[in-house]
Amino acid sequence: MKSYLNDSIKKYHLKELILFAIPLIIGQVGQMLFSVGDTFVAGKFSTIALSSIGVGSAIISPAIMFGIATCFSISAVASRLSGEGHSIKESDVFTTGLSMALIFGVVITGALYLGAPLIKYIGLNAEISSAVQIYVRVVSFSVIPALLYQAIKEFLQAMGDTFFANLLIIIFNIFNIILNYLFMFGYGPIPSFGILGAAYATIITRTLMFITLFVYTEKKYHLPIAYSLQRKKELLKLGLPVGMGSLVEVLMFASVTVLVGKMATHISASHNIALNIAGLTFMVPFAINGTAGVKVAYAYGKKDIDLIKNYAIGCIILAEAFMLMTATFYTIFPTSIAYIFTTDPTVISYVGGLFFYVALFQIPDGLQVVMWGILRGIGESRIPMILSFTGYWLIAIPIGAYLAFNGGMLAKGLWAGLAIGLSIVSVLLVLTFRARLRKLSFLV
Repeated sequence: MKSYLNDSIKKYHLKELILFAIPLIIGQVGQMLFSVGDTFVAGKFSTIALSSIGVGSAIISPAIMFGIATCFSISAVASRLSGEGHSIKESDVFTTGLSMALIFGVVITGALYLGAPLIKYIGLNAEISSAVQIYVRVVSFSVIPALLYQAIKEFLQAMGDTFFANLLIIIFNIFNIILNYLFMFGYGPIPSFGILGAAYATIITRTLMFITLFVYTEKKYHLPIAYSLQRKKELLKLGLPVGMGSLVEVLMFASVTVLVGKMATHISASHNIALNIAGLTFMVPFAINGTAGVKVAYAYGKKDIDLIKNYAIGCIILAEAFMLMTATFYTIFPTSIAYIFTTDPTVISYVGGLFFYVALFQIPDGLQVVMWGILRGIGESRIPMILSFTGYWLIAIPIGAYLAFNGGMLAKGLWAGLAIGLSIVSVLLVLTFRARLRKLSFLV
C-alpha cells in the first residue's frame, strides 16, 4: 500500500504540484481578505459605510473578475512556449500581456465610471444609493493597476516564480487595512474621507502592488520590450472565453443571492454564511486551476501526452481530495461553522440543513474549476465557456428556482440546483478533455 502511494505521488507529480500551488493558494486567500479587511473597517465606521461598500464591491466584482480571468491566458501561453523550448524571458508574452491587461483595465474602468449613475435605477435603499455610486466611480480607477498586477503575476507563474507575487498580497492586506483606518476615520493632518477613504485606500494599495511587482520583475529578469499583434490575438483567443466563463459563474452566484434575498431574513443570513464559507474553500481548487494551466501547458508545449495526462490527473486528485474533506466537514459540523458567524438559533438551525446541499456542491465545483485550468493548458477555452453557460443558466438556475419556489425547498433548492448543474458541467468538461486529446495530431 505504501509503495503504491509513493508510486502515485511520483507518477502524478503530486509533490511538485503541491509545492507550486501553495503560494497560489495563499495569494487567492489573500485576495479574499482584501474585501474582508474593507468590510471590517467599514463596519467600525458606520452601518451605511458597511452596506455601501458591500453593495459597491458586489457591483465591481464581476467586471474585475472578467478582466483577471482573461489574463489567465498569459501563464498558459508562456508555459507552452517554455515547453516548446523557447526562452520566456526573451519572448513577447510579457509586454504583449501587459498591453492587453492595460486595454481591458481602461475599458472596464470607463464602463464602471460612466455606468455608475445608472446604479440609482436598480432600486437601492435611498440611504446608500448615492454613496454606492460615488464609491464605484472612484474605485473603478483601481481596476487598471489590479489587472496589470495580475498580468505580471501570471507571467511569473509561467517562470515558476510564484512566491514573491503572492507574498505581496499578504503584505498589502495589512497595508490596505491601515490605509482604510487612516482615510476613513482621519488621523493628524489626514482628514476623514468616510466611504471615499476606503476607495482611495483601494486605489493606492493596488497601484503600489503593481509598481512593486513590476520593479521586482524588471530587476530580476531584465525583460525586453517586445510587442506582437499576433501574440495578442493568441492571448485574446484563449483568454476571452475564460473571462466570459468566470463572468457567467460570478453572475450565477449573484443571481442566486438576489433570489434568496426575496426569502425570509434568517434564510438570507444562512445563505450568506454558506456562500462566504464555500467561497473561501473554493480558493484552494481555484489556485490548483492556476497550477493546472501552467503545468499542463508546459507538457502541451513538449508534446508529451503522458505528462499532460499525469499533470491533469494529479491536479484533479489534489482538488477533489480537498473538496471531499470540506464536504465531509460541512456535513459533520454544520452548526459549529454557523456559531462562528451568529448566535441566532433560527439561523443556526437553517444553516444546519443548508450545509448538506453545500457539501454536495463541493465535489463538482472543485472538478469543474480544475478542468477549466487543464483545458486552458491545452489551448481550449471556447467549449468550456459554452458548457458553463449552459450548465449554469439553462440547468442550475432553472432547476434551483423550481425546487426553491415550486418545490418548497427555498435556499436549499437553489443550492441543490447548483450542485446538479455543476455536476453535469464537470462531467462534460472531462469528456471534452478526453475528446480534445484524441484530436491532437502530435498525440497520435
